[in-house]
Amino acid sequence: MPCLGARTNLLLPAWHAKQEAGLISGVSGGGAYSPVMSKADDELLPELDLRLTEENLEDLYEHAPCGYCSCLPDGTLVKLNHTLLQWLGYSRQEVVARYTLQELLTAEGRQNYETHCLPLLLQHGQLKEISNTLQLKDGATLPVLLNAVLLHDATGQPLVVRVTLFDITGRHQYEQELLRARAQAEEQAEQLRAQNEQLTRINADLDNFVYTASHDLKQPVHNMAGLFEEFKRSTTFHDPAAAHMAAMFTEALHQILTTIDGLTEIVQEERKLEQAPVEAVELQPFTEEIIRSLLPRREQAEARFSLNFVAVPALRIARHSLHSMLYNLLNNALLYTEPGRPPHITVNTTQQNGMVVLSVQDNGRGIDLKRYRGKMFQLFRRFHPEVAGTGMGLYLVNRLVYQAGGRIEVESEVGQGTTFRLYLPR
Repeated sequence: MPCLGARTNLLLPAWHAKQEAGLISGVSGGGAYSPVMSKADDELLPELDLRLTEENLEDLYEHAPCGYCSCLPDGTLVKLNHTLLQWLGYSRQEVVARYTLQELLTAEGRQNYETHCLPLLLQHGQLKEISNTLQLKDGATLPVLLNAVLLHDATGQPLVVRVTLFDITGRHQYEQELLRARAQAEEQAEQLRAQNEQLTRINADLDNFVYTASHDLKQPVHNMAGLFEEFKRSTTFHDPAAAHMAAMFTEALHQILTTIDGLTEIVQEERKLEQAPVEAVELQPFTEEIIRSLLPRREQAEARFSLNFVAVPALRIARHSLHSMLYNLLNNALLYTEPGRPPHITVNTTQQNGMVVLSVQDNGRGIDLKRYRGKMFQLFRRFHPEVAGTGMGLYLVNRLVYQAGGRIEVESEVGQGTTFRLYLPR
């Protein structure tokens, strides 16, 4: 049989594969095959520089991209590669048989190695990916990932420890950045918690102040109203303008009482909400009950209601909170009707992005959103002065929706009507 060169030997696996596939023909002679190589087959194979297979194992050890060292079971260094010596800044003569592996580590790293790593190494015979830190000759440090294997002699006694060290400076810096970012995030979260607690206390103090002030003012204002009525009955006014002025004074007292009652209601509603349990509220009968409570005061309005709760028949929410939301929105829809046009009010539910959307739409006077959009839910804000009102209804609805974990959106056109959409969690 002819002697094949090194290049031909490299081709044999490919040749065997082609032979098995029936792509190479040969002649039989003593049970052996002689491959017939075509020019096309030869052109398919790349040129290979055989020098690449002639690796110097010593050079590979010395200049590997990681640090290698060997030491006795007590840590005494007996061999280090050039890469590790370069990292450390020592010459081979300075460390071999003079230093232990532990002495190449920082004080913290040395303690970790002796109390944690060494017992594991003796027990299991190896260490995998242990983070530690080298103490360099110039005083600097180098974070490394340590792997080690303990070899034994023929009698089973520990003989030598082979250690591989990987430079993880980049990874260490990334981890430090993550730790700093986490610390900053925790600090900011703590600040936000403190601010929220402070705002909660301020809101509670304001609510208490409003409740106390409205309660304390209510009785004196009632007394003033009673005294004024008695004054009008017992006094004769000769000035023709006196009757008009008296009516203005009575109206002013009424406005003061209405404002005090509104402030008291807002605080009471929020306190009730804090104590009210969440329950499943069937929307159809619930809304019909609110409409019945409103219609006796609107007998001349000829209002028409369209209710559609097929998409979401029930809503889990505090019943009292939902009652305040719907009552105020429906009352406003009836209150701000367009003169000469019977009110038509639509209430329905849909689902959007995991939220329940409760919509209340009317065909009333509408609101100039270009002018009032940023003031829609401010306390005492009114958009139709010609219609009596307190300016508290929308403020209360917005606060209740927010406290329920939702939000409110408004669409309106002057003279055409308004749609309020309450986005509430399921």
